[in-house]
Amino acid sequence: MTVGVTHPVGVLATTFVDGSRPTAAFGAYPGSPERQLPTTIWYPSDGGGPYPLVMFAHGFAVTPASYGALLSRIAAAGYVVAAPTYPLLSGQPAGPTEALDWDQLYADTWFVTTQVVGLSQSGDATLGGMIDPNRIAVAGHSDGAVIAYGDGYQPYRLDVRVRAVVAFAADLGTLGRYQANGRPILHVLSDHDEYNPYGQAIGWDRSVLQQPKALLSLWNASHGPPFMDPADPHFDLVTRVTIDFLDSELKGHPETMYFAALDVAEHANLAALD
Repeated sequence: MTVGVTHPVGVLATTFVDGSRPTAAFGAYPGSPERQLPTTIWYPSDGGGPYPLVMFAHGFAVTPASYGALLSRIAAAGYVVAAPTYPLLSGQPAGPTEALDWDQLYADTWFVTTQVVGLSQSGDATLGGMIDPNRIAVAGHSDGAVIAYGDGYQPYRLDVRVRAVVAFAADLGTLGRYQANGRPILHVLSDHDEYNPYGQAIGWDRSVLQQPKALLSLWNASHGPPFMDPADPHFDLVTRVTIDFLDSELKGHPETMYFAALDVAEHANLAALD
């Protein structure tokens, strides 16, 4: 688990089923008495571990595959990354819609976290012994950042197992009650985000969001490409800073955020780090 080591990455696709909660009907879809949660897991395929776990929540009308480049890079840095496909929000098996099942998305995240940790603890052929259940972060993009924020900071939604939060492209100040609890957060904002006014979002972060926090502002950046498209000029920097933040909070290497600050300063045309 040495910081800076790059691992080969394997990918596991599985489906977890929670029979205790239903999926709402939508359009021609009649609903279901259970929740099917197809989940993609990226992991270091050269063994070792146990590694920290990063739970990732996707945005509206997309699936984890949209973030494959980002999530595989995080896994290569020595993390197990698990990303469920959320019913209805993703457009599977119906939708996409944000109007139904929203409160269920937090429970979906808790459930998949438990199932993935269980695979590690059960001696699963692929993930057996791979995850340290005491080092868990939650991350997300757009609507997924809302899920990550709730999972980390909101009463009745937070997961006590989470040690750090990464939020990409969301205005956290519009999301309701914030319970400061000492969990560190990395919030990445784009100055030309089509859905989240930058001035409003960064203003709330600076005045309300409690330390420890790191705020990465992306210049001349939009809502999705910096997190989904490796060809976007911000993508590599976002990936590096995210890994530095995770290394700092989950691997006990606070010096990595110093190097992140240097990295951002060397790319001042792309970003700034508070």
